[in-house]
Amino acid sequence: MDLVQHRQILSEELSYIINDYDQFKQRINERKQDPQKHSLIKQINLWEIKSIEIIQQKAQEYREILMKSSQTCINQIEMKLNNLNEQIKQFQKEKEFNEINLNHLSNQLIEITKELNNPSNMSIQQNSRSLINEISIILSKKPKFNKWKQNAITVAGGNGLGQEFSQLNYPKGIFIDEMKNIFIVDYFNHRIVEWKYNAKQGQIIAGENGQGNRMDQLNYPTDVIVDQ
Repeated sequence: MDLVQHRQILSEELSYIINDYDQFKQRINERKQDPQKHSLIKQINLWEIKSIEIIQQKAQEYREILMKSSQTCINQIEMKLNNLNEQIKQFQKEKEFNEINLNHLSNQLIEITKELNNPSNMSIQQNSRSLINEISIILSKKPKFNKWKQNAITVAGGNGLGQEFSQLNYPKGIFIDEMKNIFIVDYFNHRIVEWKYNAKQGQIIAGENGQGNRMDQLNYPTDVIVDQ
């Protein structure tokens, strides 16, 4: 593969990365404009629908029980009311009644009215047991890292972009050995540079013959590991 073909492949790969970046950026913008599109929001909505269905089913079940019991209660009240009506008719027919009889009729009517307004055999009791499965939102806290000291020092490079021993051009991978020597992948210079501890410039340990595929060359290196 010649250099032109290689550059073409790299350009295509960069285009793919840019395209993926643009698509991801669009997703971020859509999420900002419409937070409801979050996948967990959909789960909450589904939980809400199912919970409402359970509550509605239970509510309908309780309504049917109450209406059936209420009808039974009304039937019993009607029987008592009919009995009271017969007593009234009897007094009207015989015309033999006194204050005691009238008080008795009045008290019966009062009791029947109370029974209709406040039936003693029906009430609602709150149950502490939940009908639905409760959910909760768990927010994982990001690990807290110690901040770098504000007054840092440059240990490699620091002299602008370039190819000199005191310069770097888009450094990528890095390795620090036990002696605090720093090995840096100098990406666009196609080399690996070692900076001794407290050194003012580095020394090339791999790829000092420019970009290429020979044994003594490197082609956009990305990482370095040193066997100690």
